[in-house]
Amino acid sequence: MKIQSGRGVTPTGGPRRTGASSGASDFTPAVDGAQKLAGASGAAPVASLDAILALQSEEGPSERGARQARRGQASLDALEELEKALLLGRAPAALANELQRLRAGGERTGHSDLDAILLEIDTRVAVELAKLEKMQAPA
Repeated sequence: MKIQSGRGVTPTGGPRRTGASSGASDFTPAVDGAQKLAGASGAAPVASLDAILALQSEEGPSERGARQARRGQASLDALEELEKALLLGRAPAALANELQRLRAGGERTGHSDLDAILLEIDTRVAVELAKLEKMQAPA
């Protein structure tokens, strides 16, 4: 939009008065002595900050599915690391803790195929954790 200077502001329409005008307004508000105008009060917040943050943290099914897919991939990577460690004859406790953490973070995504795959991964993680427990238990 281009602003052009040099043009005066002129009325474009509206009612025109005919006859002489004294320049004073014809409008006079009717205010009784008993009627008082209330002062303006401060604006109240529309919603609390907690409610806004809670709404922002709500995630949709696609975001939950993506997060759970990343968890599933991380679980598979940890299982592969465990397999390598067991082939070398050691079972690191940090890896067992990581598997427990990954397994605990599971939740339903609403996608039946993804949920079925994640359930299989979680079952495999549970089996490997049980094997590690049995290996570490004193005989």
